[in-house]
Amino acid sequence: MLAIVAGTLVLVVVSIAIVLVFGRSRPSPPADPNGPAGVVYGYIEAVRAGDAERARGYLARQARADFDDRNRQNPIRATPDDQVRIVVETSTATDTSSEVKVTISRFYARSDPFSSGTSHHDVMVRLVKEDGAWKISVPPLAYELY
Repeated sequence: MLAIVAGTLVLVVVSIAIVLVFGRSRPSPPADPNGPAGVVYGYIEAVRAGDAERARGYLARQARADFDDRNRQNPIRATPDDQVRIVVETSTATDTSSEVKVTISRFYARSDPFSSGTSHHDVMVRLVKEDGAWKISVPPLAYELY
C-alpha cells in the first residue's frame, strides 16, 4: 500500500515538473511591421493609444483625408481597456492589395455562472501598395477597435 501511495506521489510531482518546464506555449513572433498584418497591428495600437498622427501614417492618401474629417468631428481617445483581445491575420494578399481580418474579443465579468462573458466581432481591413509600402485603404472605424 505504501508503495502505491509513494508511486502516485512521484507521478504527480513528475507531471507537475513536466508541465512547468515544457507546458508553456512560446509566444508567436511579432508580425512583420512592413507586411499587411504588421501595418494593421500598428494602426490599431496607434488608435487605441489615442495617437491620431501615428495612426494617420499607416493610411493611404484617400483614407487619410477621410480619417482627418472623422477625427475632426470625433477625435480618437486612448482606451486603457485590458479586457480586450485583438487578433490580426492576413486573409488574402496579392502584389498590390491585401485584406486583413481583425478579430476583437471582449471579456465581461458576469455574475451568472452559466452565461457567456465574451463577445467577438470581425472587421476586415483593406490595404494597397502605395509608393512601395503597404497602406490601409479602408480603415476600421475607431469605435470598432474598442
